[in-house]
Amino acid sequence: MKDTYKPRKNKGLMNMKIMVFEPHPDDLLFGPGPILLEWIEEKRNDIHVITVTDGRACYRGGDVYAPEVKDYTEDDVARMRIEEARKAISFLGLPEENHYLFYFHDADGSKYVAKGIEKAKPLLRDVDRLVCPSKNNRHMDHQATHDIAVGAARELELKDIEYFIYFIPSYGQFHEDSKEKQFEYTISEEKAKVLMNWLQIYQSQAKIKYTWKMYTRFLKNIRTWKYAIFKYNDMGKYYNF
Repeated sequence: MKDTYKPRKNKGLMNMKIMVFEPHPDDLLFGPGPILLEWIEEKRNDIHVITVTDGRACYRGGDVYAPEVKDYTEDDVARMRIEEARKAISFLGLPEENHYLFYFHDADGSKYVAKGIEKAKPLLRDVDRLVCPSKNNRHMDHQATHDIAVGAARELELKDIEYFIYFIPSYGQFHEDSKEKQFEYTISEEKAKVLMNWLQIYQSQAKIKYTWKMYTRFLKNIRTWKYAIFKYNDMGKYYNF
């Protein structure tokens, strides 16, 4: 397994256009978050983010919520979470116009794959690095986001770009068959603090006691993250891509 990350420099001194697919508001942090901070710090990249779903389903489970949640409609939840997605873009210092909201209903991602591909294609035509969740993902919206991103790239025949794949640990893990494509990325304590500050934006999740404890514990304890990089011709040959 690779143990270092070397940025791909295919445009010389020109910017690399990076398109990041975020299944729900907050997945930007827990997916590519740490390495995304590095790409921003490089100050040479043109970074764009697609937030695929509106996050409206996060209170459908049986966890203990903050008292006010019982009065929220799912439209209220969606508005709150979309606003958090926007705040994250501002926190990262990315231009507002580089953020694209598809507004697909949370937990229904599989219904929107065809529509998502059509919405994504115009945004991907000049991309250099496509960032999305892994294939064979236990979360239906993460799987749908992968299918949208890779489906659009396949239809556009984007053969000369980098496919940067992330996996949120709760939803699966990288398979051994792509071990040579994987690498570990270790972050500093300073960067860990930035991630923790970033987390504070997602106050919708703070209303779910178990989730918030899990999020904060993860960011306090985890310093090494795993990613994988594939090429166009790798599509369909690996469990994760």
